This record gives sequence, structure tokens and C-alpha cells, in this order.
Amino acid sequence: MKLQQYINSFVEPLRVEDPKPLIRLLSCHNKTARGLADTVGAIDERRLANPGHSLPEPWDAIAIRHCACLHALYVTHDYQEAYTHQNALLSLFYRWFQDQSAWVLPVLYMLLQDLRDLAEQADQGTYSTTGKMPSLEECTRTVSKAFSMCATDRTFKGLESRRNGVYHVACLSIKCYFKVGKPNLCKNIIRAVVSDPKTPPVDQAPLPDQVTWHFYIGMLAFLNGEDKKADEELSWAFTHCPANAVRNQELILTYLIPLRLLHGILPSKHLLSLHPRLNELFTPFINAIKSGDVREYDERLDWAQMRLVGMSVYLVVERAREGCSRMLFRKAWIASDKSSRIPISTFQLALSRHGVEVDSDEVECMVANMIYRGLMKGYISHEKQMVVLAKTNPFPNLSAISR
Repeated sequence: MKLQQYINSFVEPLRVEDPKPLIRLLSCHNKTARGLADTVGAIDERRLANPGHSLPEPWDAIAIRHCACLHALYVTHDYQEAYTHQNALLSLFYRWFQDQSAWVLPVLYMLLQDLRDLAEQADQGTYSTTGKMPSLEECTRTVSKAFSMCATDRTFKGLESRRNGVYHVACLSIKCYFKVGKPNLCKNIIRAVVSDPKTPPVDQAPLPDQVTWHFYIGMLAFLNGEDKKADEELSWAFTHCPANAVRNQELILTYLIPLRLLHGILPSKHLLSLHPRLNELFTPFINAIKSGDVREYDERLDWAQMRLVGMSVYLVVERAREGCSRMLFRKAWIASDKSSRIPISTFQLALSRHGVEVDSDEVECMVANMIYRGLMKGYISHEKQMVVLAKTNPFPNLSAISR
């Protein structure tokens, strides 16, 4: 396709407000893009400064900038230059977008996703040497501008409002903030969405955007230690996640499984078999909880520490160790004929037989914490070094305990 022929291809889609041809013409990752890269050639600075007037302002400049981006991406393989052109394209697009209704939102989504992909490619070399991601940080600011333009739309109402794109762009912003290591800034985006009464309810958004939104709200609650909220949001996201979106299901389960372990709710073997990486990671912990093998649990924590830390779930999995200790103490209680009076030394011996050597004071502290958290029902007689358990249900079901 020759350059002028490509530019003329924008006339009809812009006239009839059809986003599908625009997506095809402006995508960086389709056959049209590769064809343009092969036939149009390099775009010099003079042409970028004077793109022509064949299309409504600023579409000539957008088309030329896209061709320059593709040449850098596919011919010279200069990812930094490709990103720079795509970012400049978005700036031009925003000038036009501010006067448009919701019909053009799919085009915006595609342009932003391509920008993010190019930013990651541009930062590969920089990140490996300095640990910094300047392009992605700039991309995050560009995405935030799109969010503001959607969230503050006062021109169009109802289905025509750009506010209908708030959740999609907000999720992309949050994803960028996580990628650049600034999850604390996500709260500004979330606050802007939930505090504005003019923002459409999340259940009116397309289902993929709903799932992504609930996932990120749940993930942030998880990182903030809000276990109940995290469980609710992540459970909703998992339940409504499409069956064929296996990778997305795995991302949700990465946080949902540790939360459920805290409550003694263990995932089924069938579920884990569908996600081999999670199966390899969590099955040893699940087996240790079932058997009350505290030493095995501790060894697995050491074995998986780097991976769990990288996934931001180490602290929750470490907290779930209480369930393992509880199971061991429950077995000791059963071995003591379910007596309501168990010496501290009995629990100490149970730990010792599993390779965990602790003194009586530490065992007493463990029991006290379990009683406080509701994992056991009873009290401690420090003077007699005795645990007095409730006569009925001294080890309540973990799933019934509110954390």
C-alpha cells in the first residue's frame, strides 16, 4: 500500500464513525502494519512537520506518525524510536479525541495497548542495566491523560459518553503503575472512579473490564492486608473469568489460593491440575497443612521464598502456617483421648517429633496466639503449664473463623 493510498483509507471510516477500519489501519501488530513497513519507507522530519491536509485535522499527522513508528519497529528495529512516534501519535489523537463520543473508544484502547507494548520493548536494554523503565513511566502518564479525558466527559451522555471507557483505561493505568513499581498511585485512579457519581456502575462495563477491575481491586486489598475484601473481589473475578482465559485464571488464583489457605479452604486437585505452575508451588503447602507437618511447611517456605516474594504472596503463605500448627495440635489433642486439659509439654513434644525444637514459653505463645485468633477455644493456665480446651468444638472449622 502506497502512502497516499493509506492516508485516503481514513476518509470513509472517519466520515461514518466506524472504529473497526481505524483499528486495522492504526494497529502495530497486523498484516496492514507489516505491509506498510515494507512499502512506505522512512519518514523524514520534514514530512512529520508538514504531513499534509488530505484528512480532517490532525489525521494526516496521525497517519504519517504511524508509518514512522512502523518503519522504526519493523525495518530499523529501533524500539525506542518506535515508542517515541507512538507516544507522539497519542498526543495528536488526544487533540481530536476530546471532541468525540464513545464510538472511538475501541481505537483508543488499541493505541494505548500498542503504546504500552512498545514502551516495554524500548525499556528492555535500560532495565537490564539500570533497573529503570523511563519509557513505561512516560507511558503511564500518557495513559493517565486518556483516563482523565474519559472520566471528565461532560459533553456526551449515556451510551455516547466517553465515561463508558473509564474502567478499561483505569485498569490499564493500574497495570502500568504495578509494572513501574508504584502500586501506591493506584488509589488515585480508584478514588476518581468510585467517588464520581457520574461514573457508570461497573456492572454496566463489558465483562472483561469487570473481571479486570475486580481483580485489581482484590489484588490491592490483598497487598493492604484486607483479607475479606480481597477474597470477595478475587472470588468474583475468578467466577466470572472466561473458561478459556487460563492465564488470567492463574493470575487470580495466585492471590486467591493463599487467602483461602488462611481459612483452611484447600483447592481441589482438579483445579490445581489445570494450572501446573500453581500446582507445583502450592501442593507441598497443602499436603503439609493436611498432615500438620510444620517442619515440611517451613522447609517449603524456604524452598519457595524467592518465588513467593516475587509474587507478593510470601507473607500470606507464611501466615497460613498457623493452619498447619493447628492441625498438629489437633492431632495431639486426639492422641490425648480428646482431653480438655492438655499439658504445654504435649504440644511441645508434637512439634519436636516434626523436627521443630522450641521451648515451652514459645509453645505457650503459639497457643495463646491461636486462642486469640479463634483457631482454638480455651485458655492457658500458665502456673500449671496447662491448656484448658473447650469441651465442645475446641478446634473450630477455619472457614467459619472471621479474620
